[in-house]
Amino acid sequence: MKNHSVEKYKNKIIDYLIPIILSLVIATVLIWTELTTRSGLTLDDTAFHFHRFYDTYQQIQNHNFSYFQMNYGMGESGRIVNALYGPFFAYLMGSLLLFCSSWLRFQILITYLIFLVGGLGIYRLSRKVKLSQVVSSIVTALFLTTGYIAYWPRSNAFNSWGAVLIPFVLIQGINLLNNHKKRFSWISLGIVMAIVAQIHLLSTFFSILALIPFFIYGLVLSENKRQMWIDVFKAVGLFIVLTANVWGAFLLLYPTNQMASPIDYSPVLTAVNLSVAGTSTMWTSITEVTLLLFIVQLIYVIFNFKSSKLNTFVTLEGIVFLYLSSNLFPWQFVKDTLPAVTGYLQFPNRFTVVAYPLLFLGIGLTLNELIKSHGKKIGMIASALAIVVVLFNVRADFNEINNNITYNKGITSNAKEMKEKRLAPYINKVEINSPDYLPVRKKIKSSDITGMLMSMSLQKNNFEQRALSNGRLELTWKDSTSKVTTLPIFIYKQSELSLNSKVIKPKVNEIGMPQVQSRKGKNTAILSFKTPTWFTALLYISILSWALLIIYGVFRWVKIIKK
Repeated sequence: MKNHSVEKYKNKIIDYLIPIILSLVIATVLIWTELTTRSGLTLDDTAFHFHRFYDTYQQIQNHNFSYFQMNYGMGESGRIVNALYGPFFAYLMGSLLLFCSSWLRFQILITYLIFLVGGLGIYRLSRKVKLSQVVSSIVTALFLTTGYIAYWPRSNAFNSWGAVLIPFVLIQGINLLNNHKKRFSWISLGIVMAIVAQIHLLSTFFSILALIPFFIYGLVLSENKRQMWIDVFKAVGLFIVLTANVWGAFLLLYPTNQMASPIDYSPVLTAVNLSVAGTSTMWTSITEVTLLLFIVQLIYVIFNFKSSKLNTFVTLEGIVFLYLSSNLFPWQFVKDTLPAVTGYLQFPNRFTVVAYPLLFLGIGLTLNELIKSHGKKIGMIASALAIVVVLFNVRADFNEINNNITYNKGITSNAKEMKEKRLAPYINKVEINSPDYLPVRKKIKSSDITGMLMSMSLQKNNFEQRALSNGRLELTWKDSTSKVTTLPIFIYKQSELSLNSKVIKPKVNEIGMPQVQSRKGKNTAILSFKTPTWFTALLYISILSWALLIIYGVFRWVKIIKK
């Protein structure tokens, strides 16, 4: 009996080590150039997110918290970003920065972290549907080398974080599907969805879309439909409590401020091109071998749809999401009809975050079926072909990342600052000109906002900024004459500005910068954000809820270990 228990724990340890080792190896291969050259990379979204995390890092280090107003990052401008974009995750990343002496180390750390989370998620999903360790490893390798996760090392696009969480969402989908066998955990569902919302809000939308078919199918199979509805509403209730800070911030800001939308991209140009396969698995292209693998999987399911309902289900849902992500879908018509949809969606290729794990899970189920039905030899041949696809994808991703570095010297232009054992030089050097969440006075093209921010950055050197206690921001400057001065800060409806010890209501320009009448000599302005009591209550409810859940989880974990 004792030997049986030892063997059981040994298998569990191996089952967790497999995805960890595989994830670390794949991540190391893809960022090998960065590791060997020790060159930190400023990629498409690097500076934007590093500014976000630097702000929370400074708040934690200085014990000077400001939930809305950013007084350290984003050019010490008082603009709001973190409160609307993965708030608690931003504080988690800020905490990690406390242990990193440079941006280079931080960049490498979070790259490994994203591959580890993604690898563990897809592997656990594979094991959830009873795939073997070998097949689960193949599915994990396919997932990590295709799409947004492989795109992270050459972009730092935060949609990659949404991509690594989708397998955990799909685990909840499997639980919904199997509700007729075993009642699903509404607590787990609520927690997983809340984690997604605290990291990348748009991925919550994709997660809901992914879960709807699972819920409908599970409801059809369920013998107690009323109880299933009740459990889903419980999960929604828990989600609302855990994300009170997220939706509360939107309720506070959006009704009273006209917020700038992210940079607008053409959905036609950012859809995955399925007509012509490319040399990369990322962004708008897909390799020939991956596309061929999906086609073979679809053909197999069409001819064997009765052999595994789950395989048929996940493959067909994956194909639907792949279609939505592709240039085969009429995105130009959608843009012309509903421009707001494409404005906030930005890139149709984002639908691949759901399509790829579903399709790879289907491929894993097919491999399992082939091994059971036709013996290990056929299964080994099919598995070997899938491994060949992985190798092709690794090569394609590696080449794409390194070509991007080689031909775009701007990526490594800030490498010196990223290696420094201080975080401020990089932040001070890299300007943020993205329009996201600025308090504009009228609808303006995002490209025009970027231009205004770039022109204003030249005048920033005339001001000295300093974070004060209670989340306030102080600006000082000198004028040779009394004149109207545009301050490099942003005013929201909830903001309060005092000029030379007097509270004022200044005029603002098109993008929310205050224009004040300065006096001759030294001037001092103090910006603060007046947070209403009701939002503070929601914030504390959310924090307390997470704290109680963590305590409950620790107690359960200790109880399991003791057993």
